[in-house]
Amino acid sequence: MTSKNLPTPAAVGPVLADITCPMGTVRVTIDPAASVARAEVRTDDATGPSADAVAKSRVSQDGQRLTITVPEVEGGAGGITQTVTTSRGGTRVTQIFGNITGSVTGVTIVNGQVITGGGSGTVSSGIEVLVTLPAGSGVRMNSRNADLVVTGVLAALDLDTHNGSLRAGIVGRAKVRGHNGDNDIQAVQEWADIETHNGNTYIGTYGGGAARLITHNGNVELSAAPSASGQIEARAHNGNVRLRGVSNRPELDVIAKTRNGHVSKN
Repeated sequence: MTSKNLPTPAAVGPVLADITCPMGTVRVTIDPAASVARAEVRTDDATGPSADAVAKSRVSQDGQRLTITVPEVEGGAGGITQTVTTSRGGTRVTQIFGNITGSVTGVTIVNGQVITGGGSGTVSSGIEVLVTLPAGSGVRMNSRNADLVVTGVLAALDLDTHNGSLRAGIVGRAKVRGHNGDNDIQAVQEWADIETHNGNTYIGTYGGGAARLITHNGNVELSAAPSASGQIEARAHNGNVRLRGVSNRPELDVIAKTRNGHVSKN
């Protein structure tokens, strides 16, 4: 195993965690009992591309800003690195190419076991970023191929990802820009601005004052709480739109549209 931890925290209380993680899984826990932030970047590998990326990662805190930067996992010289990440019962294989000559072979997954094909490939374990934050903290994350899992009540989220999913508990303010991946949030308290190209968006309970949920290929689902107000805009190009708790609510300005799919409002 290879890991890197946050040195002695520089401040007490809520922080903004600014995370850059190209691939892997980022797990953020909001702990009401925590007074300072804690962070660890880790992989099960002792050597190899993922271990090198962890060793080169930077974890620091300046006042109320916690910065975590994980570099790209480099492809093996003259070959390919296959990074295997398992989460939520599934396995993702990400391939990082170096300068390749000759043929490239893939992997086969049999009952959870990863079997490499013949060739010059390298199989690396995934990278995990484990963060614990005090209550009132927020997260800003930039990623290409990493999933984000948030447990607890997060004050604010700003997520920009290309291929990655979001699974969160309670979020005050949520801004998400994604290309491929589902967004699953248990509850939003203030506002939500979520736009993705390929993926489903689900908000279990929405009690805010403005919601904009846009997807090109995927379903949109939201349940409005009695405290919800203002505009709720939900659009899909290819997918269903389902809004609950919006009927007979004059305080709500509801816009629900899809080009190829079904719209349900009740």
